[in-house]
Amino acid sequence: MIIQSLCRHYEILEGDEHVNIPRLGYSSAKVSFALVISSDGILSHVVDLRSDEKKPKPKIRDVPIQKSRSSGVFPYFVCDNAKYVFGVEKLKRSEFEKRFDLPSSEGNLTEYTILEENDKEVTLVYRRSRECFEAFRVLHHSILDGLDDPGISGFLAFLDRWNPEEFLENSKILQYKDDLLAGGNCVFECNGELLHKKSIVRNAWETYSQDENDGTVIAQCLVSGKVESTAKVHQKIKGVVGAQSAGASLVSFNDDAFCSYGKEQSFNSPISESSMFKYTTALNHLLSSQSNKIRIADTTVVFWAETSEKSCENLVKFFFDTQETEKNENNLESEMNEEKDVRVSRVQDSGKAKQIEDILNKVRIGKKVNQEDIGTDPETNFYILGLSPNNARLAVRFWFVDSIGNFIEKVARHYLDMEIIRDDYSPRYVSVYRLLNETVPQSSEKKAASPLLGGLVMRSILSNTIYPISLYSAILSRVKVEGSINSVRAGFIKAYLLRLSRVGLLDIKQDLITMSLNEESPNVPYRLGRLFAVLEKAQNDTNREMKSTINSKYFSSASATPAVVFPVLLKLAQHHIAKSEWGFRSNQLIEQILLGVDEFPAYLNLEDQGMFMLGYYHQRKAFFTKKEVPSIEEVSS
Repeated sequence: MIIQSLCRHYEILEGDEHVNIPRLGYSSAKVSFALVISSDGILSHVVDLRSDEKKPKPKIRDVPIQKSRSSGVFPYFVCDNAKYVFGVEKLKRSEFEKRFDLPSSEGNLTEYTILEENDKEVTLVYRRSRECFEAFRVLHHSILDGLDDPGISGFLAFLDRWNPEEFLENSKILQYKDDLLAGGNCVFECNGELLHKKSIVRNAWETYSQDENDGTVIAQCLVSGKVESTAKVHQKIKGVVGAQSAGASLVSFNDDAFCSYGKEQSFNSPISESSMFKYTTALNHLLSSQSNKIRIADTTVVFWAETSEKSCENLVKFFFDTQETEKNENNLESEMNEEKDVRVSRVQDSGKAKQIEDILNKVRIGKKVNQEDIGTDPETNFYILGLSPNNARLAVRFWFVDSIGNFIEKVARHYLDMEIIRDDYSPRYVSVYRLLNETVPQSSEKKAASPLLGGLVMRSILSNTIYPISLYSAILSRVKVEGSINSVRAGFIKAYLLRLSRVGLLDIKQDLITMSLNEESPNVPYRLGRLFAVLEKAQNDTNREMKSTINSKYFSSASATPAVVFPVLLKLAQHHIAKSEWGFRSNQLIEQILLGVDEFPAYLNLEDQGMFMLGYYHQRKAFFTKKEVPSIEEVSS
């Protein structure tokens, strides 16, 4: 299902003239340099193609497909690194000594020529690097021989006359020798045209690729159902956080225990070369796009709609990754250098925020989301894939398929459940990433939420079910330990309890779990949370510079065993109230709250502790919320 959906997405992207995606037989690669070859086979220039920044970055180019290579000699066509193009390699001193100075059973491995060395690195030519260059030369002769083109003739002449030992003797190479040996890919320019873009070269490559596939295993593809050449090894997937920089495999077999009926590697689950190319190319394209992915703990989440319209995907990105939006809203000046860009960003963000607000209002009153709300047909299929690293492979954390309309409504319901009274500095929409960080000690230098929680929370949001109790317990624990509850924690506690009540697993009516202070609520744990906030304020009113308060000493025990703690706190509060000029108001609040409490419970379960903390948060916010003063017209009426 995952691979089939990715193949369909590739076909949609391929038909979109605004999307630059490689065709079958080609792939996107990072290219650092263009080697200019004259018609007589001389390297005349080295052109730096990297971006002009403090730390230059390679440019992404569509080149003949570069299949994964982990061992052995395997050259790429008209685009490769210095080891294959020049037959030269740079090794760290420690690696060089380990590989060459010790006795080896490989015979000629110790035969090498050092071109340059220092205490840290050694540039050399040895048997393996010669084999790489020779394989590169033979591959290009096998594909390009016989083609009548001056540029191709000059390129082949360069390969025939090149001597790896002369690498540092070329004045054009010296300027970029370190960057070339760092592993950057090179392409070739002949007669003013890049070789990999010439139609005659592309036709030759496509003919060669077809002939190469003719000798592979023929089987029925599990994705397309067609009988085609089967891919033995699948392309690497790049861009998953925590995975190897060279990429990781989504489909692979590397152990006899995973094989059956004498079949090896990916022949165990036959997927054709064309289907393999489509799904790997589509997934790599999604992972390279910032508008189609987010990060949740150690999981990289990619999402896409079965349409060429990008408006709904941009909306989903805004829904999910509100952290970036908040950053732009709170600190636009530091994020943007030009005033024009700042204005554009502010307009775009405010437009998206207005769009989300309209959607939330519709979902709040039970109306369906339509095409005008999200910019595309709400029945369009929408996919969400969560990937996490697992050594050289990728693990699928979760996979959801639904219509874009249903998905938007479920995410909107999550935000509505999380709504809580807040100040101007607290986030209006809380991203999953921010929510998970609330389970980590605030003093921790490296915030790393449990990787399992990300998948559990996403399942709850996308299936509109109760939230994981593990996340709820973790947030309660942080509140108890730190003695503080912010809008994110309070919002999640409210949302958790609300969903429990909605499905009948909590003996509290939904209308009692409110966004702001509910003075009429008869719920005893909620009233006790309010009472604790009043007692804390009475103490602070007496001495605002007090270092140790009842919060730091009694909050955790008060939320779990009220019968033990509150008699002590009420007795202590009388001393503070007697000294405070606001003592009368504190006494009034205490009496009002205790009117609904017949006795202090001996013990509060986790759900009651959540109500306690919600009451505490609401009451504290009420202390600092200005009450609206009625106008003269309202008073007279």
